[in-house]
Amino acid sequence: MEALCNLLQRWLNPWSIINSLFKFPTINYSSEYKTNLKKNETREGKIQLCNYLTAHSSITPRVRASLVHLIVEVHQKLRLSPETLYLTVSIFDRFLSKETVPVEDAKLVGVCAMLIASKYGVYYDPLLKLQELTDIWMPMYTIRDILRMKERILKRLESSLNVPTPHTYLFRYINIERTDHETECMIYFFSELALMQHSLIKMCPSLIAASCVHAARCTLKKYPLWTEALQGGTKYSEPQLLECTEILVEAHSQAPKSILNAVYKKYSLDKFKKVALHAPPPGSSTSRTAEPTRVI
Repeated sequence: MEALCNLLQRWLNPWSIINSLFKFPTINYSSEYKTNLKKNETREGKIQLCNYLTAHSSITPRVRASLVHLIVEVHQKLRLSPETLYLTVSIFDRFLSKETVPVEDAKLVGVCAMLIASKYGVYYDPLLKLQELTDIWMPMYTIRDILRMKERILKRLESSLNVPTPHTYLFRYINIERTDHETECMIYFFSELALMQHSLIKMCPSLIAASCVHAARCTLKKYPLWTEALQGGTKYSEPQLLECTEILVEAHSQAPKSILNAVYKKYSLDKFKKVALHAPPPGSSTSRTAEPTRVI
């Protein structure tokens, strides 16, 4: 009887009728999607991003970390999607790599980057109200200031927002191996810590995402630390990840005593399995002779 009901339900489904009549071909976008991601990674010019802090006399690595930390705090308060956070930081860095702005205006760049990111490609984020942003973040700026900077950013970036971020790769990398909830939380903990590390700006998002998986497995002692499936799925060998992994592990070790601790506090909650409270692995667990980092 149940089988008959299922059959009738399928017959009465209009999409099933259309598919049976016209036999639409099934298209696999996987290979094309991956190829486009790789092209986008190199197209945005990572070397320029690597050196952009040297062009700013006022925006030092420490100042950038503070500004990104502020972005993280506002993102948490507004309960926006993870994609919005990563795209906000990407827009922030890309714009500052092309234009020199005083440190007081860098905050304005951050809020405008969040406004742009929240309305791009994410359908389940609430539409941010300009007044809400000014009240929470920067009462010294007017709505007119925000709109002007928003247009300036879009013009400078030529409205090119379809760029990969580490979050673009994380979902796929997490599902390469069977991943429990604790490991998944640890991976996302490292990926959010990575946002504030200026030394990672030079690295490809896919490499950062793979290193977050590696750092999480090192911290939770998931052996082997890097499997053949992970190497095949990410296209990175373990030695290629060591430089980035060591930066992430060091950031974790410094997080408890840092005043920029929004990410650490977030991932110390029960909701995220308190993964931030795990002891970082000793340096010897990730110290091997590294091969040159692959450039995609």
